[in-house]
Amino acid sequence: MVATKAPPRSLRRRVRALHRRLEDHYGPAQKKRIGPLDELMLTILSQNTNDTNRDRAYESLRARFPDWDAVRVAPRGEVEKAIKSAGLWKQKARSLQEALAAVYDEQGDLDLSHLEERTDHEVIDYLTSFRGVGLKTAACVLCFAMGRSYMPVDTHVHRVARRLGLIAERATADHAHELLNRDSSVPPELRFSFHIQLIRHGRAVCRAGRPACDTCALGGLCPRIGI
Repeated sequence: MVATKAPPRSLRRRVRALHRRLEDHYGPAQKKRIGPLDELMLTILSQNTNDTNRDRAYESLRARFPDWDAVRVAPRGEVEKAIKSAGLWKQKARSLQEALAAVYDEQGDLDLSHLEERTDHEVIDYLTSFRGVGLKTAACVLCFAMGRSYMPVDTHVHRVARRLGLIAERATADHAHELLNRDSSVPPELRFSFHIQLIRHGRAVCRAGRPACDTCALGGLCPRIGI
């Protein structure tokens, strides 16, 4: 088990300080809330691409098909054409259709409202049983569609959290989900907002290749681990 770098109380204080600094710099976190099935489809499309390509593919898919059931039964090639802008369209079309088929086979419809009765871990176990749905995708459904206090960890969050010393430098993305969603780490009420702020910061400043440390709003709070 990889340990975090700071004691629990110190870590929570640091997270709150970092969040305040990021919110002052980037503004409040916002994201339009959509239903669990919509969020699941959108997040599958988001894998290994940027938001612009993801949104273009999602809009194309919704324009081509009247509803998710039509996507479920459509010829695979038609789905691939609709989502080509998202990249990896063959893989993603298969994941979309197999997830829809799995929900339909179990429920008799494409309604995920039953997830509201399940715990966070039960929701994650259910969603990650679908091909192409990993922990990050399931966490996005929990956080963004269901309003749960669960923080998704994408590549930006993973990278920035390591550099800030919030998780161990060698912690995997899956382990980062475990660490950052502990009450001793990121306070539950901050998980949605802190996720958004770390993504903003990872894209704008704390980039993978050349982080712009000289313009960073977190000066004095960041130990620059691994940079």
